[in-house]
Amino acid sequence: MTPMAPAYAAFVLLCFVWGSTWLVIKVGYGGLGPFNVAALRFFISGLLMVPLVPMLGARWPRGRNEWRLVVFVGIVLFGVDYGLIYWGEQWLDSGLTAVLFAVLPIVTALMAHVYLRGERLTISKFTGTLLAFAGVAMLFADNLQLDASKTWPMLAVIFSTVCAGASSVATKRYGNALHPAAFNAPAMLVGGACLALASVIAGDGLHAPSDLQTWGAILYLAVAGSVVTFLIFFWLLKTWSATTLSFISVFTPITALALGYIVLHERPTAWTALGAVVVLMGVVLAQVRKR
Repeated sequence: MTPMAPAYAAFVLLCFVWGSTWLVIKVGYGGLGPFNVAALRFFISGLLMVPLVPMLGARWPRGRNEWRLVVFVGIVLFGVDYGLIYWGEQWLDSGLTAVLFAVLPIVTALMAHVYLRGERLTISKFTGTLLAFAGVAMLFADNLQLDASKTWPMLAVIFSTVCAGASSVATKRYGNALHPAAFNAPAMLVGGACLALASVIAGDGLHAPSDLQTWGAILYLAVAGSVVTFLIFFWLLKTWSATTLSFISVFTPITALALGYIVLHERPTAWTALGAVVVLMGVVLAQVRKR
């Protein structure tokens, strides 16, 4: 069983780092195509992860089933999921993207109910996930604008939650024997290859950034936003439920707003405070178990 104090600290770190990545993705295109910069991110993170496998004494995946899971997660999570996010966020505010991605706990809870025996969907869990999503919407109530012309980018982000949920549920069910480093390294490289192919098909080709700001964004996303975070995420997934971990997506907008307050001196509103309270209420309600 994962020790509670380190596990909670790891969860908070995930919320903090991934809360910052929405904005970094938004400012880190550098004039390159979305699939191009996403491919660079996961090629770098995958290559950095490779030497960690022998250093940590982990074994590489073996057998058809384990490699099938690696390829599935590589394509669905690191390829399709992040490809849709990078593509969609070209036209969406990072706040709206975070709100749309907060659908993830609902999607994950429904999938886990079907595919994971120990994660049955209860009334309190489903109500809590809906309440947490409503709280995220409240966080951005003052400046949240829905534009019909951006329907496809919004749908892309929503569908990305299906990919993320499916990857978590599949890994929870079939990947318990795999070390996070040995699992992530090839999966990220598979995802990077898919994104590179998508970039070529989209006509953007494959190019390296020409400015330090874009390189800084890509390296931050590759190291902090991928290597560190996905090692922690899949470590926690071995003992935590997939639904519980999916609530990271409702805490990351709070983190993003807190960073805006600290760094950019943005003033919180009454909706911000109310939304944060509702998010916490929803998460607590979703974690209530019947005696």
